[in-house]
Amino acid sequence: MLEQERKRKRLTRATPRECEVLKLVLLGFTNKDIAQQLGISDYTARDHVSALLKKNEVKNRTQLLALHVTSTRKKKKPHPLHLTDCIAD
Repeated sequence: MLEQERKRKRLTRATPRECEVLKLVLLGFTNKDIAQQLGISDYTARDHVSALLKKNEVKNRTQLLALHVTSTRKKKKPHPLHLTDCIAD
C-alpha cells in the first residue's frame, strides 16, 4: 500500500471533537483558548491538539496550518481531515 493511502486512512479517524479543535487551531486559538471555548480542561485541549498533530504526521501547529492551507490552494482532492470536513452544511 502506498504511503499516501496509509496516511489518508489514518486521517479519516478524526473524532468529532478533534474536528472542533482543528477549526479553532486553524483560527489561531491557543490550547487555553480552545479549552475555554469548548468547556474542557487545558490538558484535554492539549491532548486533542497532540492527536491532530500525530494523525496529520506534523510536528507543530504551523505545519498543521500549512498542510491545510496548501491542500485548499492546490485545488486537489480535499484532505480527509480538512477543516471543510468538520463543518456541517
